[in-house]
Formats: sequence, structure tokens, C-alpha cells
Amino acid sequence: MRFYLGIILLFLAFGVQAKFVQFAGKVKNAENDKFFLYKTINALTQEEAKFTGTIKEDETFNMAIEIEYSQIIRFEYNSVSFNIFVRPFDSKVELSFDTDDVLSSLVFMGECQANNNFLKAYHKSYGSKDKLVPFTKGFLTTYFDENTVSRAKAYGIEDFFDVIKREKGYKEDYLKRTSGISPELRSYLRKEMEWEHESAKFSYFIYNSDRIKPNSLSDYWVNYRLLQGVDINDKYSLKYPVFQNLLSAFIHYLNLENPVEVNSGKDLHYYRFIKRNLTGKVQSFMQAKLMLNAFRMGEPQLAQQKFKEYKRYNRIPEYTKTLEDWFGKNLQYVAKETIPDFKFLNANGLEQFVTDFRGKVVYISLWASWCQPCLEGFRNTDATRRSLANQGVVMLNVNLDKTEHIWRKTQEKLNLPGTNVYGLDLSDLQKKMEFDTLPFYLLVDKYGRQSYLSSTDLNQSMIDFHELMKQ
Repeated sequence: MRFYLGIILLFLAFGVQAKFVQFAGKVKNAENDKFFLYKTINALTQEEAKFTGTIKEDETFNMAIEIEYSQIIRFEYNSVSFNIFVRPFDSKVELSFDTDDVLSSLVFMGECQANNNFLKAYHKSYGSKDKLVPFTKGFLTTYFDENTVSRAKAYGIEDFFDVIKREKGYKEDYLKRTSGISPELRSYLRKEMEWEHESAKFSYFIYNSDRIKPNSLSDYWVNYRLLQGVDINDKYSLKYPVFQNLLSAFIHYLNLENPVEVNSGKDLHYYRFIKRNLTGKVQSFMQAKLMLNAFRMGEPQLAQQKFKEYKRYNRIPEYTKTLEDWFGKNLQYVAKETIPDFKFLNANGLEQFVTDFRGKVVYISLWASWCQPCLEGFRNTDATRRSLANQGVVMLNVNLDKTEHIWRKTQEKLNLPGTNVYGLDLSDLQKKMEFDTLPFYLLVDKYGRQSYLSSTDLNQSMIDFHELMKQ
């Protein structure tokens, strides 16, 4: 029994190994001697590897590329492209076409003919003929079929869901009636149908957000069985762009349930949605994608703000490495933002400014006596605050009560560790930092520039203070 089990495990291990697969065929009426194959080499960054092949004088070609998993490879000739489904255990993909009409004349032969001739027919019948419409918010972009968007805006919810359900049914019936294709292609197409269908569902709510009350979305979730056919935390599907697109649509939907301004440019609000609603590798992937997008879209400070925390808790090293390679080690070329100066009253009744502490690391806590989360935060971090103050960190506790009298009366009872002051003019700080809730915390380095902690828990962030104090 152990012998047979060993053979089975060996076979499975061999089956998932990368392998070179040949792409061979004939081109009729070849106009130039170059063709290209594209494959995704990084699911997170969506980077593609481009392979250049040569068509010989006899109009044949033959090129091998490495295939790591069952995937779609894009073939391009004279700016005309088509998709090829290939598995790592396929030895050869054979095809031919006439350059006068590449897509109509395209034929696959050999061992992969059933899969790819079907894929060609499937895409011709059910592939999107409309352009894709991007919906971008909070540094995440979801692409929807233009026709789907038009229907979402024009139809009532019942009619819309009936239409997209019927269209999905057509695809499923077409797939069921087809025999001879591989289990891998059949499984991939079934999943792709589900991903596209669920994305279309989300499009209705996204494009009708002005007409749907946030507190009613939980009922819609149940009534219309959102994500019932999809494992949203399926780590094996992350390599497919259609699944990634669904994940982005899901995060946009979550923002409808818990509306916050996600385009303020001061925080990666979607990071919290991802943390609360996704798990494992999928969570790490989407957090990394969010930071990468923020960096690409001109907000490197926001990427830096979250990256320190991400590096500490992320359990998928490949994503940390990808971000480090993309950002540059430690984001050393990202300019740090100098915080606005502001005025406060110290315990002796004298006016001071935050710039008076230049040369020291300052941890600012904005709080008020009526703010229970503020008081709880002080209690939970009391020992850490005292330790940091003893090591030379200025623990600047800025009170925002209505009157100085309330602050002094409250301070006598609390005996907060650190430097306790009463805020006088924080308008510039509030305008630039855009804080509208308490407590609000701000870490400032010796040069008056905003810095970030690697954890939202002050008790877990001592190393960050030690690094700043060494600078």
C-alpha cells in the first residue's frame, strides 16, 4: 500500500512541475517573420514575459516556453492576437492560420486541438465584444463589460439579475454539451463563468449606489445570493485576472455597506476592508495590490505608511519581496512629509509649538476627556508610554477639550505619562492630516517629518522608536 501511495504522490508532484511546451505550426501568406507569445509571470504586478518567435522561409515555426500551471497564453501576429489554453504536461501545441484572416482561418491540431478549437468557438460566441469600463476607487480598479454597465444603470434589479442569470445559463449549457475537452479547461471555464457572473452582480450595486441604502445591502446579499458560488479566499485562483477583478469588485461593494471617503489621499481605507473580510494568501495579495496601486497612482506616502505594518505581519514572503523590488529597498527615495506646526499651552501656562521639539522623536496623541477610546488607549499603553518617555521620546498628549479648565481637572485625575498640553491652534494640522475623529496619533521624527509604525498596537512598536532615535 505504501509503495502505491508513493507512486501516486510522485506522479502528482511531477504533474505540477513546470515544463517546456512546444508551440509549432504553419502560417500561410506570412507577411513578416516574427510572432510573439505572452504569459503572465507575476500575478500581483500583472507583468508579462514576451517571447519572440521566427517564421521560417517554409512558413513554419517552432518555439518552446516554460509553463508552470494551466493558463492562457496570448499569441500575437501583426497586432492580431488570440488565446491558447496550455497545461504544463502538454508536450506540444500545434496550429495554423492564414494572415489574410487570422482569426477565421485559425485551426488547432494535435493533442491540444480539442481544448483550443473549443476555446476559439467559445470566445467567438460568448467573449465580450464590448469595451471594458474601469471603475476606480480607493486605489482599486474593477473592469466591467460596457453592456453590463449600461444594463445595470437602466434596468430594475429583478430584470437585471434575470438577464445576467440567463446569459450565464447559456454559457453553462454550451459547456455541458461539449465533450472531448480536458477537465482542466472545463474547470477553468466554469470558475471564470462564476467570477464574471458575481462581478456583474456587484456592478448593479456599484452603479446604483445613490439609490440603495447601505443598511439594506445585507438583505440584498442574502436575497441575491452574492458570492454563493465562489470561494472568495481561494488562493489557487489568484493567478487569474478574472478572479482578481472579482476581488476588487467585492471590496468596492463592502465600501457601499460601510461608506467612508476612500479617495481622500490620506489613508488606504480599503486596507481595513481587506483585513476584515479576506483571509490567508488572498488577504496578503489584495493588501499588496492596494499598496502597489497607491504607489503607481502617485501616493507613495500611503504605500510607505502601510508597508511597514505589512512587512511585519505578512506571511507570504513573495509579496513582500515583490513590493520591495518595486518600491526600492525601504522606500528610501520617497520624500517624507513635514507635519504642519501647531500651538499649544504647556502645564506651566506657557505657549509652545511642536517645532520646539525638533531633534527629538515625538509621538503625538490627540485626545479629549469625553473620548472613551482615548482614555482606554492610554490605559492599555501606560507601561509602554512610560518606558518610551524614559528613553527620550517626547510623548506629547494634546488635549482638545472645550476649555483649559476641563483639561487640567481631567489631567489631575489621570496622571498621563509624557508631556501633557492643551491644544490652542491645530487648524493647519487638521487641514493637512484630515483627522475628524479621536483618538488621533502621529509619529514625528527628529526632523519634524511624519513617520509610521509597523503595528497599529503601540505596545508592539518599540523597535520603530528605537530606529528613529538612532537617526
